[in-house]
Formats: sequence, C-alpha cells, structure tokens
Amino acid sequence: MRVKAIIIDDEQPICDEIEYLLNKHSDLEIQGKFNNCFDALAYITEHRPDVLFLDIKMPGISGLEMAKKLAIMSNPPLIVFITAFQEHALEAFATPAIGYITKPVTEEKLSVVVQKIHILMAKSNHKRQDQGNKICVMDNGKILPLQKKDVVLAYVNEKDVYIRTADKQYTCTLMFKEIEAILSEDNFLRVHRQYIVNLDQVVEIIPWFHGSYLLRMADVSHEDVPVSRTKIKLLKSIMGLK
Repeated sequence: MRVKAIIIDDEQPICDEIEYLLNKHSDLEIQGKFNNCFDALAYITEHRPDVLFLDIKMPGISGLEMAKKLAIMSNPPLIVFITAFQEHALEAFATPAIGYITKPVTEEKLSVVVQKIHILMAKSNHKRQDQGNKICVMDNGKILPLQKKDVVLAYVNEKDVYIRTADKQYTCTLMFKEIEAILSEDNFLRVHRQYIVNLDQVVEIIPWFHGSYLLRMADVSHEDVPVSRTKIKLLKSIMGLK
C-alpha cells in the first residue's frame, strides 16, 4: 500500500531534509511541502493525504491548533509531530497524533514511525474491505449496486458526481471524497482533482504538453482523462514509464 504524505515546517531546509529521508521508503510518496498551516489546510481539504509530518511551532496557526481542526474531519489524516521541544508531548497526544519526533530528525526515528503508519493503514484498509466490494449508483430513479472492479472511472463536474463503466454512465449521490475513500484499492488512482481512474481499464497512455499525459479509458465514452502535474511521477512509477 502506497502512503500519501505531506510535510509542514516553516523552515524549508528541514522540509527538504525530511523529504530526503522519507524518500528512502519506496512505499511512501511525498505529495507536497508547506511552510505554513493555511496552505497545508487548503491542500488537505482537496487532496486528502494519508499522513502529515507536522512541526508544532508554526507561524499563524500552530501545529497543535491545526491538528485539533483536522480532528473534526471524517477520516482525518494521521499526524506525526516533529518538534524541537519535548515539553509539547503531552498536549500533542491529546490530538489524533500517532507519533512525536524530536529534532534533529534521523532516519532511525522516521523508520519507526513509518512502520507504525503502515500497520495502522493496513488495519484501516482491511476494515474498508470488510464493508464490501460494491458502490451504489442511480439509474432512472433506481439504486444499483455496482462491483467496484466494473468502475472504469469516476469524475466530478461542478458538484455532480458520475460513475462510468464499459457500457454506461451513472450518477452517484456520494461526495467525491467519499468515492475516493471507497475506491482506495491499488488499481484506482486519483490522477486529477476531477478524476479517479481504474488503472486496469487504461487503453492508451497519450503523451501531452509539457511532459504530461492523457489516459484513454475503456469507458462508454472512451474519454481522454488528463493527468495533473502532481500525479505524473506516481503514474509513471506505477505504469512502468521512463
């Protein structure tokens, strides 16, 4: 299982050092680095990373305040606090934090936390799988349960969510972030803020402008789905592109 992470620290060199150390874990993807909590909160709301490596002493909103705001989310990200101050430990663990690392950050300290992250996420993924392999869609006023393996792509247009299979398009009453949580298996990937695709149903990968790609899907419309810049590296890794 690939873990999506972001790093939040007001000192850019520390962000870069943490990224360097975490990149040694091939099953963990650093999706972004932020120097303040405001930008990080906006990103988290839209992209829903799995885990945050979060400094406590931050300008504006502190890491502790941010953690408390995230606690009200459904399925909030895991939080690992990184700080130079040991005295914050008690207050930190009153939040949803699952780890507390004191600076200087080392490979050994991060490895222990990353192992814990994988254990917690494996348990969460197993729980989701126990909830079934179907997703409900609407078809002429009827509710139809679809096998998730039959979903070619899901997309959002304004506030409306659609599911496409090989032969039909359906509407769905779930929010797009709920669709993303349901379609969390390894063969599904959110390649764009508007699209989640079944990688097993990609017919063609089309090189596009500025090193990007379009994915031609095996859905009823054979739509070409854009890949956002932030997802190109991950897509190339998964699909074996150089």
